[in-house]
Amino acid sequence: MNELDEIKNKLDIVDFIGQYQQLKKAGRNYRGLCPFHSEKTPSMMVSPDKQIWHCFGCGAGGDVFGFLMKKEGFSFSEALNQLAEQAGVELKNRPTNFGEKNRLLAVNELAAKFYERALVDSKAGRQATNYLIDRGISKEIIKTFRLGYAPAGWEYAIKFLQRKSYTLSEIEKAGIAVGRNGRFSDKFRHRLMFPITNTIGKVVGFTGRVLRAGDQPKYLNSPETLVFNKGSILYGLSITKEEIQTKNTAILVEGQTDLISSYQAGVKNVVASSGTALTSDQLRLIRRYAEVLVLALDADSAGREAVKRATALASAEDLEIKVAILGEYKDPDECIKKAGDDKWKEVITNAIPIIDFYINTAISKYGKGSITAKKKIAMEVLPIISGLENPVEKDQYISKLAGAAGISQSSLYEVLNKPKSKYTKTKSAAPDEVALVKDSSWLERRILGLLIYLPKHFADHQVDLEGVNWPTDFLAQVYANLKICYTDEDFLLDKLTASLEYQHKVDLLETMMVIEEHYANMQEEEIGKELNFYITLLRQRATKLQLLRLSREIAEAEKAGDNTKLQSLLERFQKFK
Repeated sequence: MNELDEIKNKLDIVDFIGQYQQLKKAGRNYRGLCPFHSEKTPSMMVSPDKQIWHCFGCGAGGDVFGFLMKKEGFSFSEALNQLAEQAGVELKNRPTNFGEKNRLLAVNELAAKFYERALVDSKAGRQATNYLIDRGISKEIIKTFRLGYAPAGWEYAIKFLQRKSYTLSEIEKAGIAVGRNGRFSDKFRHRLMFPITNTIGKVVGFTGRVLRAGDQPKYLNSPETLVFNKGSILYGLSITKEEIQTKNTAILVEGQTDLISSYQAGVKNVVASSGTALTSDQLRLIRRYAEVLVLALDADSAGREAVKRATALASAEDLEIKVAILGEYKDPDECIKKAGDDKWKEVITNAIPIIDFYINTAISKYGKGSITAKKKIAMEVLPIISGLENPVEKDQYISKLAGAAGISQSSLYEVLNKPKSKYTKTKSAAPDEVALVKDSSWLERRILGLLIYLPKHFADHQVDLEGVNWPTDFLAQVYANLKICYTDEDFLLDKLTASLEYQHKVDLLETMMVIEEHYANMQEEEIGKELNFYITLLRQRATKLQLLRLSREIAEAEKAGDNTKLQSLLERFQKFK
């Protein structure tokens, strides 16, 4: 038994998911509300037999690893480490620095508790609390975000951590102490402390804000450590990720105060970059939880540059980008303080698509009264439009740019489609053909699922399936192994899954869970008729795909004037009629 199976044997998926969502018995499975989309009627099913879950509403599913990865935004290795620890399974290939990382995380957690207590217990800490309350931050929010206070002395945090049996070397490596010439002092002194956590809420670092006017730097961050990489962390995500996931939208602000003010104002699906330049790792992290990103960055030149950078990076992560227009307010915190919670909600609700933002910005910058201005607008906005994958969306924005700038659509298309233009993108296949192949994947999956569910029908359809070009490696492997396993007299699903690699095994079990739920109350004769219908539909789609390809080849032959090839293609085309 491998480590993955050992973990899954020790962690029952019903119990595990039950920690997150209430599940109720439904036949041999369990049913509950899906945590990955908004719903009132439970559509998520969990199978204790297969140790698989599937939502019939949004289509998400998998095993216990897949659930934790989607719920917490983990990579597979992160989920593996956490579940192994929970199951008491010793992994053979843990990183060599795994123990050291845990020690540094423990140092940071104790430091956070020390700062929290200092905020309450010390005289200066109470002054810091009053400073927060004067800024409109409630005691509840202070507790939620674990805000703290670093005392003004040189070794308060160090002495506290040493009493907890941590060495000066560990305290320094965690970023709590700084050493010089063999002497160590607290890195953070007389500062308001914002703990920075990873996605599961473990403290990895801190930001300290000055409390005295004139002190520099205004914000002091933890150094890069074994557990803290500022380019891959987003402040507040461990607290706000569920709201982000539910709304399928993340609002990105710059600073911790912006985030806390927004959260307290009722807009909770928010994260902060903590003043650092946005990175691909941070956007990839956001994409784990949402498909839409609203940029609510400071209304200055740095904020505008950040919008450009985010746009360029987000296209690679398949994020839909919108921009919140702050108007006269320099940042979200000021908007909330001066105009109120409702105004901030209005700003977010009225966020505009990124292309609209670029069009408006270009027109504001150049005007649109001259030919030169129109050219500059087009040259600034067209590269953004050219990067859009969806042709309908691209056409919509060409039309919008034409209307806003007073440029004809034909002129814009001429620039966009100019040969060897930097705007021209190579296409690998006709759109209709790509869509057809993509749309058919569910059909092949359903057919194979039904054949596994009722294997005696396999012989009736094997000839039909021999010529199928399976659209995914998963489906191709399932079919190849199904042919082998079918020859056994006692066909069992376990025999088939045993021959598949791990992820394909999970995918097949999820497929079979869906099939069994869907066909549980249907007579075998009716299931056979439905299978025949799907096989017929598959043949029809294959024919349509061949006709599409032939039509394209005929058009190319006509254009090239190749009459011999054209005649041959037309004869082949007629055979399908």
